[in-house]
Amino acid sequence: MAVYKQGSGFKTEASVILGVTHFELPLLPNNIAFYCHPEFQSISLQIDEWFLDKMRIADETSKKKVLESRIGLYACMMHPHAEREKIVLAGKHLWAVFLLDDLLESSGTQEMPKLNATISDLASGNSNEDVTNPVLVLYREVMEEIRAGMEPPLLDRYVECLGASLEAVKDQVHHRAEKSIPGVEAYKLARRATGFMEAVGGIMTEFCMGIRLNESQIQSPVFRELLNSVSDHVVLVNDLLSFRKEFYEGACHHNWISVLLQHSPSGTRFQDVIDQLCEMIQEEELSILALQRKISSKENSDSELMKFAREFPMVASGSLVWSYVTGRYHGYGNPLLTGEIFSGTWLLHPMATVVLPKSTVFSLNHLVYSHV
Repeated sequence: MAVYKQGSGFKTEASVILGVTHFELPLLPNNIAFYCHPEFQSISLQIDEWFLDKMRIADETSKKKVLESRIGLYACMMHPHAEREKIVLAGKHLWAVFLLDDLLESSGTQEMPKLNATISDLASGNSNEDVTNPVLVLYREVMEEIRAGMEPPLLDRYVECLGASLEAVKDQVHHRAEKSIPGVEAYKLARRATGFMEAVGGIMTEFCMGIRLNESQIQSPVFRELLNSVSDHVVLVNDLLSFRKEFYEGACHHNWISVLLQHSPSGTRFQDVIDQLCEMIQEEELSILALQRKISSKENSDSELMKFAREFPMVASGSLVWSYVTGRYHGYGNPLLTGEIFSGTWLLHPMATVVLPKSTVFSLNHLVYSHV
């Protein structure tokens, strides 16, 4: 496994990134089947209004940020064929996980062990702690709903996956504090865990669609390959399209762009790394499609594994589309976020993503909604 490198290499990588003012963003393909639940507007509204109420958010600016994050819409893209009740619960879980991620990354290394233990206990229902942090209170309530509807074998897998993710986030927070950059393979494995997509995407797909995989299917290499490929695709897209946000938050040294730049030959341009990252996204997309075909060739159309292979890849296509329309990455009140997948010259700006000229290639105007 590659080691974390520090020192002069980091200084070189940091100086390259800090000197970036703009780069060319290629148009990413989206050849994996993409759908959005036909009732996405009302479902999204229900999820986001629940969140506003639970977090007692009343001022208009904060409400606008919540709504323009489009987390409710994200759930409708990830699980477009699920029943409404299940999508709403998946959306609540998404909100809780996003807030947990923010809470963990803002915590110090000394706080992490206790915080991780508390979160694990809340997930499993073993907590006697009177938590007062509103993020933990929210997660406890969501997990109570999930435990009431999720069968024990699936819940056990969720709790196990959560534990691995929390340990990986703890390591990530440590390395960010040290401003160290992992090797390519180390980062890939770490981000599979910190991305939590095995649970947020895979386990929640099984839950939302009522898919019951048996142990041999769960242990099969093709199932694990599909989990990893979708998770890797989501992380790659996330690290590319959230780069502006991380750049201005000072967290860009723990991102695929930084990792690739650190381990590229001397003289590699920032644009070369962007192009390489986009090629990796396309390769992962081809891998997902190939795995779908492989499973389809071996499974009956009504088998549980085949159902999973049809539904789970939409987590990747849905994540890609959502990553282009969320104010969380691109700034709130940004007129660029019209529902179109954009490409062109990306100008780094502290307040919002700016892309000139804007390319209108794949229109999703019908997916953009407003509550205010």
